[in-house]
Amino acid sequence: MYISYYIFMQSFEFIDLILFLGASQGIFLAVTLQLVTKKNKAANKILSLLLLLVTITLLGRMLYFKYATYAFTYRIAALVDVIIFVFGPLSYMYIRRLIFNEKPGFRLSLPHFIPILGYLVFGFSSYTYTISEWKELLAQGALNLPFFITETAGIISNIVYVFLIANMIKKYKKEQQENLSYFQGLLSYLHTYIIAVSLFVIAWIFSYINFNLYYLNLNYISYNLIWVLISAFVFVIGFYSLKQPDIFRMPLIKEQETNVKERLSQETILQLKDSLEKLIVDEKIYLNHKLTLADLAKKLDTTTNNVSWLLNNIHKSTFYDFINKYRVKEFVRKIHKGEHHQHTLLALSMDAGFNSKSTFNKAFKAELNDTPSNYIKKLTTT
Repeated sequence: MYISYYIFMQSFEFIDLILFLGASQGIFLAVTLQLVTKKNKAANKILSLLLLLVTITLLGRMLYFKYATYAFTYRIAALVDVIIFVFGPLSYMYIRRLIFNEKPGFRLSLPHFIPILGYLVFGFSSYTYTISEWKELLAQGALNLPFFITETAGIISNIVYVFLIANMIKKYKKEQQENLSYFQGLLSYLHTYIIAVSLFVIAWIFSYINFNLYYLNLNYISYNLIWVLISAFVFVIGFYSLKQPDIFRMPLIKEQETNVKERLSQETILQLKDSLEKLIVDEKIYLNHKLTLADLAKKLDTTTNNVSWLLNNIHKSTFYDFINKYRVKEFVRKIHKGEHHQHTLLALSMDAGFNSKSTFNKAFKAELNDTPSNYIKKLTTT
């Protein structure tokens, strides 16, 4: 990766500005996240570290390849480029800490560090040679194979973590419906994050294939594009990180836990159903727009697993769908009472327990297979 970049870097000056802006933003965000925001601190510690490492890499690309001596350039790059093995694990750790509630907080296990340690051994091995010996090895092409193997391993590593993060986001979407009666709006950020990382990896793969197989000097599909995307990644993350809300993190249910849950006894089922009906009819608990599965379990004096089992197996519904069904019914009652003549539909939906227009529209469509405005028109016509 760094060999190819050296070739392209010498003739492309505008990228210096992009790298400088990306590095400046990275330093600013890494420091600001720790000083300003108190939200999602466990995740933001990892994000700050990730941003600092990305910044070091951007600065390394901007300085070493332009101003260092030829051999020294490759030695430094061999160490700076450790980010290609760190980026995936830290991104995985950041997203997992951001969306899941694990105690103690999630930490990377030893297997995640094996590629990183292997790369550092490779990088430091360059210092066992003198400058003249290193130049001779480079001139002879003796290091081409190690560089090729290292870059290939880096690409594979990042592809693996892209799939791990995508799978984790998929699990989060499922757990959100099982634990929350509203959407947090976090999914758009998670999708942006995974898309940004995927674009970086795709650009890397194209550049890698182009350089190693076709040896073409393309203006747009080159290693320069990777560093532009990395700089853009810093800005994308920065836009969200300083405005991020305090997130309700999902409990991470291990697969073996879901398989061993036993069916509730008939007596317990009847008791929970009766208590749940009272909470819905008498207390209208669904009007709490921040209602969670844990809140409901506490009201029923049982565990979240029991409530989840009851909803999934008896009511054939997720927690999200179950609660929002009653919110839609509450909204419809208000419409039939004519309250929409004095209040906006959004205000009525909020009174019914919804916390956003998008959640309300989606739930209404799912329940009545129609839009709120069209439903009112039909009602008026009738």
